[in-house]
Amino acid sequence: MMKTLYVQIVLTFLGAILISLIITFLISGRIHMYQVGDRLETRMEEVGKDIIQLYKGTPEMDETLYFDSMSSVSFDLLLMKEQSDTPVYGKNLDQWGLQDDELQKVLAGGVYRGHDLPPRKVVGLPFQKGEESYALFLRPNFKFFFQDFEKLMLILFSTILVIGSVIFLISTRWIISPIKEMTQSTKELARGNFNVFIKNKRKDELGNLTNSFNQMTRGLGELDEMRHQFVTNVSHEIQTPLTSIQGFAKALKDGVVKDASQQKEYLSIIEQESKRLSVLSQNLLKLARLDTDQDPIQPVPYQLDEQLRRVITFLEPQWTAKENDIQLDVKPLKIEGDKDQLEQVWINLLTNAIRYNPVGGIIKVTAKASFDHVEIAISDHGEGIAEEEQHRIFDRFYKVDPSRSKQNNGNGLGLSIAQKITQLHGGKIEVESDVGVGTTFYVTLPLKAHY
Repeated sequence: MMKTLYVQIVLTFLGAILISLIITFLISGRIHMYQVGDRLETRMEEVGKDIIQLYKGTPEMDETLYFDSMSSVSFDLLLMKEQSDTPVYGKNLDQWGLQDDELQKVLAGGVYRGHDLPPRKVVGLPFQKGEESYALFLRPNFKFFFQDFEKLMLILFSTILVIGSVIFLISTRWIISPIKEMTQSTKELARGNFNVFIKNKRKDELGNLTNSFNQMTRGLGELDEMRHQFVTNVSHEIQTPLTSIQGFAKALKDGVVKDASQQKEYLSIIEQESKRLSVLSQNLLKLARLDTDQDPIQPVPYQLDEQLRRVITFLEPQWTAKENDIQLDVKPLKIEGDKDQLEQVWINLLTNAIRYNPVGGIIKVTAKASFDHVEIAISDHGEGIAEEEQHRIFDRFYKVDPSRSKQNNGNGLGLSIAQKITQLHGGKIEVESDVGVGTTFYVTLPLKAHY
């Protein structure tokens, strides 16, 4: 049973080569006989005429001895005389495959040329000796020549088969070596080992496949690392408020805190941490549903300017508490998108801006439409984000300043959700920030849904 690709390739090659050699052998032998047949027929006529000429020139020679000596020069001879069914020399007509009418044609002065291929080709020549008509038939008697030719071709083809097979076996082993390495590496991946790499210098399809495999393993390794990091981050984000809740609840239960105002403060902390857990679970659920397309985008035409005003109004308690001023510069603008999903984007970005904007600061919201897309910019005048940190702010649970995020009830998921929703709409979200100056998020969306 052919269990490996290597064995299948080798057996397929050997079968194809063997069939090709057999067909080539048969065809080449046939072509060779056709080529020899034309030349041989001419040569047989020339030899036959010489034999007849010499036979007629020496009337008293011993016929049997003469034709025995002539037949030793690579031709069988048959001599027939008119009005006689018995050969003057040679075997009878049946053994030569000749019919009586063919004999009579030659005795009447015609030349007989058989249509068989060598070594069965027969030529018949007429001649007169005295008053009697004769017919001399010649047939090649060099089967050894054709046998030697067949042996030579057989040796040649066998040599080609052996040498070609050895070369093919070696080259095939080299060709499929990346596949064998990939098989072994795949087993390692199945065991959870993503630190596998296949060395590759090839430029062909298998080289491309190997490069793709290496890229896949790197991607899986990064995904596994992200998964571990995600689990760690989730555990930390959940454990921190739980620890606070458990500690303050135990203090209240054990009567450690007697002062009513301090008890009220402890209860407020418990409430705040509970809200953090609720927001965290909601954000995790939101990301999970976005990742698995459980919340598919359902675009409808709506007024973007009205939506931005509504979100600013919804968040008014937050920005007024910090004495922020929000400046909105948006003209009437209609787009196609998932209204609820995009509202989540504006809430997350504006909440982020309010959270890190200083007390009494300004937040600007603008929207500019072009031919086929709209760009929304949300700017704050907070501390800003260092350039080396900007490429990571959309990573899940990433916080530029974890202590600051904790104080501001951030869990590092808001920007990830905003980016995911924007990408599902066929758009993009970018950031520009200078430390000590502020941060601007740019959201680019198509005016018409084409996703």
